[in-house]
Amino acid sequence: MRSVFEASTGLDAHMILNLLQTYGISGRIEGEYLQGGVGELQAIGLVRVLVSEQDYARAREIIDEWESIQPPMDRSRAEARPSGSLMFIIGAITGAVVMFWILKRPL
Repeated sequence: MRSVFEASTGLDAHMILNLLQTYGISGRIEGEYLQGGVGELQAIGLVRVLVSEQDYARAREIIDEWESIQPPMDRSRAEARPSGSLMFIIGAITGAVVMFWILKRPL
């Protein structure tokens, strides 16, 4: 068995393995249960997709093709969102205004 893909999570590894299985390439995932020990283990290369030696070249072609059609990450969208602390402050002020309005209303 040879490592054909190093995943950042078990979910990514299963997605790649399922992709390969649709092309008739069987394999297995190694290290997906080690993610719980990331605080004490090296966090790189823990989860890998393994295929047999004779399927390696074809699996690598499939993965390279799949990676080439993935859209690039849009960093500007993440930067355009307000931060969590800003949203908390806005929510606290809104809550205070609503509570003030409710309590000052005549009964």
